Amino acid sequence: MDQIAVVKSLVRVALAQGDETVRYQAERLAAALRKSGDEDAGAIERLLIAGAQTKNLAPSRLTKSSHSAQVQLSERLLPGVAVPVDRESSAPLATIVFPENNNVALPVFPDGVTETISGLLLEWEHHGRIADAGLSASLSCLIYGAPGTGKTTLALWLAKQLGLPAVVARLDGLISSLLGTTARNLGALFTFANRYECVLILDEFDAIAKLRDDPNEIGEIKRVVNTLLQNIDAREGHGVIIGLTNHQSLLDPAVWRRFEVQLEVPLPGANERLEIARVALSPHPTDQTAEAKLLAWVTEGFSGSELVTLCSKFRKRLILSDGNSGAPVQTIAQLAMSTSVHTDRQRILTLGTDESRLMRSLAASVGVKFSHAEIAHLLGVSAKTVSRRLSELVDEGANDGK
Repeated sequence: MDQIAVVKSLVRVALAQGDETVRYQAERLAAALRKSGDEDAGAIERLLIAGAQTKNLAPSRLTKSSHSAQVQLSERLLPGVAVPVDRESSAPLATIVFPENNNVALPVFPDGVTETISGLLLEWEHHGRIADAGLSASLSCLIYGAPGTGKTTLALWLAKQLGLPAVVARLDGLISSLLGTTARNLGALFTFANRYECVLILDEFDAIAKLRDDPNEIGEIKRVVNTLLQNIDAREGHGVIIGLTNHQSLLDPAVWRRFEVQLEVPLPGANERLEIARVALSPHPTDQTAEAKLLAWVTEGFSGSELVTLCSKFRKRLILSDGNSGAPVQTIAQLAMSTSVHTDRQRILTLGTDESRLMRSLAASVGVKFSHAEIAHLLGVSAKTVSRRLSELVDEGANDGK
């Protein structure tokens, strides 16, 4: 069909106005095209589906309020839709994760972070009520923190809760050495995301959103930052946008102002590490509460991702040893040494040194508490031996103080 792009634009605009007469005529057009075998029928049918679904969205979806046009009507993003590509390399500018393929679980976070997440979701899910009161929902969120703390997983989980596809773009992949190409890629990405119902996730945000007054950056990047800011502003009213960065100190101050919600994801504390370890070890058939506690204790300063990696190594070692791996403390000490370079290794080294010193350290632990029975299990000795050793250490300390 000639001029299908013009016809689609006319249909899209008319449907956005809720004109049932136009809908009826568009349905007739789609039926006629389908009967004649014209493949453009599918394009008109998708517009009709998108319009109907936008009108009857469930409460958990972002909708257009009857009193506010803050979130504009968009097309439904369906499998098979082509994502924009870099003209020079033909590399896709984003990947799409559809709700039915989005299997992520909410990472383990401190209570303060989970409360912020719950409040944000509540605001998104009840956008209509907020708009009816003359207010605007916070549709932009910047998530920042150390690598491996669950930022990308959280962004995908939020998209999953909204029942929307996630358009995930690694901004470092949009940068080109050719003048103007980076800005063009940004424009193409935002144009695509603004057209469809989706959550736009900008990963590696700091790759472009650098401080504009950084003397080490070339003028092209400075201009790209301005383009990025303009595109973020233009997305207002089209849907949710989430930025992710490991290097928040590199961000231009103007970038921070574009995000109404700024959520820091910290390294996991003792309670979070213990929960992460328990979940990571849970598929193993035996009770490994003591092992989970030791893994949580030794990984102070680790990210959640590093802790999960260590737990995976520990499980594989148990499988290959057929239950003859020896005292858990020795295995965990060996594996921990090869897992993280981001933390003080003194605690790791304690595992493989003086046994009495380790007993005292575990018994005195505040963040993760160990019983004498758990310490005994971890060291491969009896609980009586642990009690006796600890008593001797107390006596030695008292004598040293005299």
